[in-house]
Amino acid sequence: MKRSTLVGGGIVLGFLLTTTVSAPAFAGPVQIIPWEDSFTVVHAVGEEDWCPADIVDFPVTEDFEGRGIDRITTEKDGIIRFAGLYDVVSAYSANGKTFVVESHGNGRDHKIVDNGDGTLTIWFKDSFKSTVWIDGEFLFHDSGINSGAILVDYNGTLSNPDDDVFLGVAEDFVAHGRIDTLDRDFCEDLAIFLGD
Repeated sequence: MKRSTLVGGGIVLGFLLTTTVSAPAFAGPVQIIPWEDSFTVVHAVGEEDWCPADIVDFPVTEDFEGRGIDRITTEKDGIIRFAGLYDVVSAYSANGKTFVVESHGNGRDHKIVDNGDGTLTIWFKDSFKSTVWIDGEFLFHDSGINSGAILVDYNGTLSNPDDDVFLGVAEDFVAHGRIDTLDRDFCEDLAIFLGD
C-alpha cells in the first residue's frame, strides 16, 4: 500500500471521528503546589497528642524539615484527585542523643468512587522509603508500597476538599516491601534509644 493512501485514509478517519463522536467534558487544569516546611518544638512529658508519660518520661525536642510537590487535578466529574512527592527529615533529641527519621516517597489517589450518599471512597497507593538512625548509626529501613481506602464525607461540595470530613478506613491499609518498623512502637523506640 502506498504511503499517501495511509496518510489520506488517516486524515479522513480523523475527520469522521471528530465530526461524529461527541467531545468529552474536559477536566480542570492541574494545580502544581510546591511546599516547604520546618519547625522545632519541645514535647513536654504527658503532652496531648504525644507519647504517653509512662513510656517517654523526659522532654524531647523535635526538629522537622520537609519539602515536596502536591498535584491537584479536578476530574471531568468534579471530583478532585491528589498526588504528591515528599522528602522529610524528623530529628528527635534528648539526653544528648538524636533519633533521626529520613523519609521520601510519593502517593496518589488510585481510584475514587462517589457512593451516591454524600461520601467518597478513596483508594490510594503510596510508595515510600524511610531510614532511621541513632546518632548516625543505622537502626531500621522501611521501603515499599502502602495501599488502602478511606471513606470521606464531602459535605455536598465535590470541588472543595477543605470541608471534607474523614469518616474512617474503608479498606485496611496494606504495606508491601521491607518494613523493619512494622511491629515496633515509635514511642517505645524513643524511650529505648533516647532514654538515660
